[in-house]
Amino acid sequence: MKIGLIADTHDNIENIEKAVEVFKESKTDLVIHAGDYVSPEAIRYFRGVKLVGVFGNNDFDKSGIRDAFSDIGGQIKGDLCEFEIDDLIFAVYHGTRQERRDLLVQSGKYDVIVCGHTHRTLTSKVGRTLVLNPGTAKGWFFGYRATVGIFDTLTKSMYFIDL
Repeated sequence: MKIGLIADTHDNIENIEKAVEVFKESKTDLVIHAGDYVSPEAIRYFRGVKLVGVFGNNDFDKSGIRDAFSDIGGQIKGDLCEFEIDDLIFAVYHGTRQERRDLLVQSGKYDVIVCGHTHRTLTSKVGRTLVLNPGTAKGWFFGYRATVGIFDTLTKSMYFIDL
């Protein structure tokens, strides 16, 4: 299964539209958003992809975000999301608190942890846990380029795409 990974869109509608197009062209089965949409209006631009997400530290209108997810048939899972796909146990956490992220990674409970917050792309392995950060789809913050990721559950490989 191919999974699109995105985080820290921060209301950049143009890049959200580019990311959705990338996910469609890549034939992703699912898109995981690791938080920091900012406004509920931004979520509506994910229509057409199967979207699952968690809240980030800049997602203040939680009720509006829940409604927007519902409107597009997506699922917002709170601050932490756990699920299993292709015999891989995933956790999704924005990454607001580094110590909480580190505890998730060190727990050894997960095969894959998807996070955001730092705006930096990351692929690392700690024990059996693969830690993935697609960077920021917003771009320009702190000089980082706008990126998303594609993760293949069968090969356990990740690659990044510049928007």
